[in-house]
Amino acid sequence: MTGNGSRYAGNPFSPLSVAITTDTVSEDPTIETAAVRRAESLLKEYLGASALAGAGNVLAVSGEHGTGKTHLGMRLVRVAKAADPPANAMYLDVASDRFTGLYSRFIRKLGRDGVRARVNDFYADVVADSLATGTTMDIATLVRNREVAPDKVVGGYQMMESALLRQVAESLNEELGTITEDPAYGIALTLLLRPGYDDAVWDWLNGSAPHAALVERGITNRIDDEVSALDAMGVFALLHGRKGRRFVLVIDEIDKILTGRPIEMAVSKALQRLLQVFQQAGAFLVLSGLPEFRRALDEDVRERLGETVTMPPLSAVDVIAFIDRAQQGEPDLPDVEFQPAAVERMVRLVNGNPRQIFNLCHALYRTAVEESRPVDTVMVEDEVRGQASDVTLAEVSAAVRDLLNRARIPYFPGLHFGTRNSRADFWIETGRDSGFAIIVVDSVFTGGLEGLRSRLDAVRTARRAVEVVLVVANVLDPDAAAELTTHVVDRPVLYDRRSFAEALQPILRSLAERFTNLGGTNALPAIREWLVRIDMDNSTTHQMMERLGREIDRLTEDTAVQLATLRDRVNVVNLTAPADPAEESGRGFPASVAQLFHDALATLDRFGHPDALFDRVYTRAEDSSDHYRRVTQLLNRLAATGVYEAAGTLSMLRRWIVAFSTAAASWYVTEGRDAREAGPARSRFDALCRTYERVAETMPISRMTPLFRLVAEGELEGTGGRVADRTIQERVTEFTEQFRALGVQVRRTVLAELSSP
Repeated sequence: MTGNGSRYAGNPFSPLSVAITTDTVSEDPTIETAAVRRAESLLKEYLGASALAGAGNVLAVSGEHGTGKTHLGMRLVRVAKAADPPANAMYLDVASDRFTGLYSRFIRKLGRDGVRARVNDFYADVVADSLATGTTMDIATLVRNREVAPDKVVGGYQMMESALLRQVAESLNEELGTITEDPAYGIALTLLLRPGYDDAVWDWLNGSAPHAALVERGITNRIDDEVSALDAMGVFALLHGRKGRRFVLVIDEIDKILTGRPIEMAVSKALQRLLQVFQQAGAFLVLSGLPEFRRALDEDVRERLGETVTMPPLSAVDVIAFIDRAQQGEPDLPDVEFQPAAVERMVRLVNGNPRQIFNLCHALYRTAVEESRPVDTVMVEDEVRGQASDVTLAEVSAAVRDLLNRARIPYFPGLHFGTRNSRADFWIETGRDSGFAIIVVDSVFTGGLEGLRSRLDAVRTARRAVEVVLVVANVLDPDAAAELTTHVVDRPVLYDRRSFAEALQPILRSLAERFTNLGGTNALPAIREWLVRIDMDNSTTHQMMERLGREIDRLTEDTAVQLATLRDRVNVVNLTAPADPAEESGRGFPASVAQLFHDALATLDRFGHPDALFDRVYTRAEDSSDHYRRVTQLLNRLAATGVYEAAGTLSMLRRWIVAFSTAAASWYVTEGRDAREAGPARSRFDALCRTYERVAETMPISRMTPLFRLVAEGELEGTGGRVADRTIQERVTEFTEQFRALGVQVRRTVLAELSSP
């Protein structure tokens, strides 16, 4: 390893634990597994096809959390955009549990100008057909090839515009007849070519009720349910597939829509039509999500899917190649040795999960440079243990307790059986001398098994018939898990906030069946009833989360209003305007970069601003004991441990984000033009971003947990609901990822803007 022991802010490994999902495509090195190579091969076959009619494809990408699905989707978009000629490629990540939310993101991404351009293609064909005789044949060719705008020809040759537009509407409806018989699309899209109708048509395409001008022309329906949303997406897939254009659409996290709820037959049929349209129109659709999304599809829909690419865990060979490429890509940074045994240990501890491996590489590189030593197995285990410490034993125990309480099953917490080391965190009695114990531990490594085995043996021998369920909060070494197979009823359960109940249920159900053959099983019927109640409770929870998701989606629809309010509140400099009005417009800070800062501040406000709590106190002010009780309750919550410290951390975080935005904007205006190529200006910008990265790594974001909890409790005020620990931790995790990712996102987006023509 080269370098010295001084603290160094640079790092060739991204600090992100998730892929960036902005329009800027990731620059991170790609580990070219067989799945990646196959997906790229299918896309390149499509891009190189001589004819597109009927040559479309629907690719399914399946994988667990953190296996690289998003990175692959973004890579496919980059490949499509780099093709010759470039394909129209789009990445969409699902943000709600309905196809209406997906369509809303889709139409906004297409944009008004993009939609109008596709309608103009029809107009050009109609105008060209009208000119394709006699002396105007040459003009017709120019119009058909889009070398001359059709509206200019119509005016110059005094053609009857209204008749031509009627032909456009007829042509549109004829083309779209395979996806919908509703003539509204042909009428509305044609109106985009006429002055004064833009807003009315655009609002309707975005799901609003039709304006009076549209109603007069027979448009009375809305695009406001899942069937109409899917049909509308098919309409635009058809429009983009004309004239040999290649259209690539990646839809990530599709499982959010397809799982956790029954899909109505009408919606399933609409989805089937959409997949068929993509294939027939010569478009390339990628559906990416957790493995269960394919199982949630009807058989007719699954038949429309093409090949399925499954994202595999990474091998040590894969990771070594990734490490080498990442460090070779940053030759100015110190080179760190990752010992082969350390890489193998890392891969084994996280089961080859790419997201966790990338996160570990970032942290291990930093530690190795600061301590001027290679990455060895000891460093790997220490880092894995440290990164996993965000889950506490208290959180896991609370999750178990919540599961048991909701199911109304009696249990003994923290029961000690009277012998040394014989404590069960939860004891569920199935008879006078039988039952099963749940033991919760932090992490399990091979090096610390002796004490754990002793405890398991003590609990198992405390009664005649005892089965033990071991729940691990953070790290489960697979080698250690194999050694424990004779001490526990099943493989230890590794805690996951998203799926803990689903992971624990099958084991408990199996135990209930096993105790059928044991003596003294009076509690067995109650246990079975309990398991039924757990299933019902989970179903209710899924429904509640779906409703909550829809509410959040509705609240975030109007992005422009949100950002305007945000700017007023935090007094952020107008990043999209040049510092000097005399500067040319090209010198202004790019809107795409400014959006990153505004989004980070918006997330901070959404999770950490208790404004609504204070507003409710004053808007409902009254001279009554009930009012003063509410005020007292709020003051007590504010006085809770850590709330004021969290508020100070929030203020500091805001200042860091605003300061970074101001510095980045100033650099862009003064030096941006000089940074298109590597040089001093680019180096100064890299240093600026790395400084922020260093700040983000050291900020104690976890201290904001009490404030996030306070805000979440305010959201549930009056509902009688209780905020689960995992909900709070998910908020902390989401903001942590966004805050720490900001520096990398800004750098990539700025460089992409500078490299664009």
